[in-house]
Amino acid sequence: MGGVATLEHGQQEYAWMLNAIRADAWLVGRMWVDAESTPDELDQPGTVWSVVLVDGAPAAWCAATPDAGALRAHSNYEHPRHRGRGLYAAAYAQRHRDVIRTSGVPAVTYLFAQPIPLHEADGWHRTSAQGPGEVDGHWWWELRRIPTD
Repeated sequence: MGGVATLEHGQQEYAWMLNAIRADAWLVGRMWVDAESTPDELDQPGTVWSVVLVDGAPAAWCAATPDAGALRAHSNYEHPRHRGRGLYAAAYAQRHRDVIRTSGVPAVTYLFAQPIPLHEADGWHRTSAQGPGEVDGHWWWELRRIPTD
């Protein structure tokens, strides 16, 4: 693993990483099938992105964007060829430590099952909102976190 970078919208490195993902049509298609996520969700003003690099390329990432007085955590993803190596957990941990906890505002996210335990361990709570996703009937759950620390 090449480390986790925290990048803010507008930085040159941010644009480079985003373009690296967009250039891989297979990966963009996989992101939609696996997580109903697209690179365009990352290209929003105010967004902060935690990304794990492997050999200089994005391998796992998650982001957060200010939205109506809360922080919307989104775009949780691990490149399929890197799964099983804990890379998403590293990206999530950095986003939680450096972005979610320091924001001082409530946060909300919508997740499929796999990353939920990581979030619950850090004080996120499921709400009653849930439903099937648009692709393959994946079920998602809404989680919220109120700042306590």
